Amino acid sequence: MLAVLRPAFAVVGLGVLVLLVRDVGTEELGKVLSRAAPWLPLVLLLEAARLALDAVGTWVAYGSRAQEVPFRAMLRAQLISTPVSTLAPAGRTAGEAMKAALVSRYTGGATAAAAAATSQAASLVSGGLISIPCALAAYLLTGSSWLTLALGVHTVALVLVGMGMRAGMRAQRIGAWLKRRFHRIATHTETFQDSARCDGLLPARPIVATFLGRALQVVQYGTLAVAVGIDTNTLQALVAQGLNMVALAVGTLVPGQFGVSDGAFALSAQLFGTTVAKAVSIALLAHVVQVLFVLVGSLTPMVWKTDAPKGD
Repeated sequence: MLAVLRPAFAVVGLGVLVLLVRDVGTEELGKVLSRAAPWLPLVLLLEAARLALDAVGTWVAYGSRAQEVPFRAMLRAQLISTPVSTLAPAGRTAGEAMKAALVSRYTGGATAAAAAATSQAASLVSGGLISIPCALAAYLLTGSSWLTLALGVHTVALVLVGMGMRAGMRAQRIGAWLKRRFHRIATHTETFQDSARCDGLLPARPIVATFLGRALQVVQYGTLAVAVGIDTNTLQALVAQGLNMVALAVGTLVPGQFGVSDGAFALSAQLFGTTVAKAVSIALLAHVVQVLFVLVGSLTPMVWKTDAPKGD
């Protein structure tokens, strides 16, 4: 079903984007984007730092076995998984699965899967936590608006889902049922749960790493707003990040959120006290950054090789 829906939503998203660009005017958008071009290297640097923090989040999720996984291999896996996270169904979940597959030779599949699931749970919790200041900023700027409500729901949902994932990973009854039902994976299930129980219900280090990545993204969107000519303050930078996260949640089936994030920023131009062209340009520049890192990730396997683990 997803195989059919994903291309359909991609077409719809691109269609919405084309209509937005035509409505705003290519000439006006071109002027705004040309003005923002000198800021692009800084935005790319912030994105690279954010991806590095995501790699750290997954790496420390291995707990005591993190030293068995060379960080350079984790960083390489992070880059390779970026196109998957951006374009594939399930987004970051698929990206974490890709990272686990790429580094599983160092610790085994079950341990890598547990670390990937922990990293995903940490990302959800940190996304909920960063939504709190974003929701507060939205309330201060817009009152009890749809955006404030959406970010409030986003906060609660992400924290609960993240905690639920971790609880399920560690639950003895679920592990016992899996071992009874699927005998062939009994050993892997035990290893997976042992790895999941090495840290608390809410693993601090992965959550801190992914939260710092989210905080960098706030800076990134604030920088994009300044780049397009918006006189931006901290509240508006937080609202821009909030819009990005809401668009990510709503447009989860749309690759790269093309059309979804652009529409969200277009509808919220008044929040920034600016024109629709400048607001849409924030999302367009974010897409440029996405596409560039998708290309980098796609080329990484060809130009960056890793050594085999010791003992192979």
